[in-house]
Amino acid sequence: MKKVSIKYLAILIVPIFIELLLQILAGNVDKLMVSNDNLATAINQANSVLDLLVVAISVLASSSLILINQYKGAGLKDNEKQLYRIAYYFYLSISLILAILLLALSKPILVLMQVDDSIIDSANLYLMINGGCIFLQAMMITFQNFLRSNDLTKASLIISITFNLINILLNLLFLYGIKLDPVLSVALGSVISRLCGVILLYIVYKKKVGISLNIKGLFPIKFREIKKIVGIGLPSAMEAINYSLTQIVILSFINVIGGSIEAAAPIAKTYSTLIATITYLFVNATSMGMQIVLGRYLGSDEKKLAKMLVLKTMIVSIVVSTITAIFMALLSDNIFAIFTSNNDVIVLCRRIMLVEIALEFGRAINMVMVRALQTSGDVMYPTILAMISCWLVATVLSYVFGIVLEMGLVGVWWAMAIDEILRAILFVIRFLQGKWIKKNLVVA
Repeated sequence: MKKVSIKYLAILIVPIFIELLLQILAGNVDKLMVSNDNLATAINQANSVLDLLVVAISVLASSSLILINQYKGAGLKDNEKQLYRIAYYFYLSISLILAILLLALSKPILVLMQVDDSIIDSANLYLMINGGCIFLQAMMITFQNFLRSNDLTKASLIISITFNLINILLNLLFLYGIKLDPVLSVALGSVISRLCGVILLYIVYKKKVGISLNIKGLFPIKFREIKKIVGIGLPSAMEAINYSLTQIVILSFINVIGGSIEAAAPIAKTYSTLIATITYLFVNATSMGMQIVLGRYLGSDEKKLAKMLVLKTMIVSIVVSTITAIFMALLSDNIFAIFTSNNDVIVLCRRIMLVEIALEFGRAINMVMVRALQTSGDVMYPTILAMISCWLVATVLSYVFGIVLEMGLVGVWWAMAIDEILRAILFVIRFLQGKWIKKNLVVA
């Protein structure tokens, strides 16, 4: 396989970047459109649970993207075709099970998170509606990966734009036209727009990719392919779930801080997280584009090109992410004034954004390295590292700094920054050792 040009990488990455930006809009437009700090916090509490599962599904589903691109690089077309069908039904089954569990356990989960009584009913309503339909998000993620694997990032982007517009229009209809309960309105808007997104993605997949997803095509089942999907996806999903679980525990600490040390903490967490997500958006898109090309390099055994791709992606990600974080910190007062008029929240968010500079430096390295290792099949290292560092560093220090030392939300943010930087150092060491490049998923 020849070296991929910068132009080709841009064609992959730019649509992914815009699509991820739209996904942030989809994930936060509900908070913004209810126009109420308490309801926005309720939605954020529910989303912390949904985000855990959606991230896990997304990472699990990325195993199909990794394998499809390695098969493309190796020229194994029959393996590639079978993988589409196996992946589709595997992810659908997993997400339906999760939907049933969320419908049954939403309220106990929120109680365990110590969500305030004044907003728990609103959070539960939002979680049940969106959680019960989480399979729609799983199908969107699956089809998006199928399209990206075939260089159809522009088509996926156009559908994301359409999906977001439908979401906003439905929110407006339910909020101001029919005038339903605010939380019910935005929850219904999200679910119906996702259904539209799944239908559109399937239509494009069928027309452009054309590989049948008929269940009959699964048989005879190639358990070797299922083993590969699970072998890559399960540890990767465990890494993502582990991180998200620590974030939920940390959120429960923040709820305690909000009730005793710093009243503005839960609301400030909601808005600071939104801006932080925008800050690392470029790194997310770039590392996803890297995965596509890296998979093809590894599939065709171009190890030197693979190493250079990862190194260059990491350096660019560090520079862009750090500059963006500094920019957000300098403009923090103006940015957060868009979301709230509460001066205590704005001041606290400003302090958080200064710590965010250090946090994003570490996160830029981590996002690139985790995806690089997962693409090569070196999936256990990032999983084990996350289990150790996220709990012993991020979670423990969040409690110590935030509650014991009464540093509040800023203390929690410093704990998370220390965790990101520590893992970044260890990932760079792993990369330089070169063990990851010796893996081979095509013949595994």
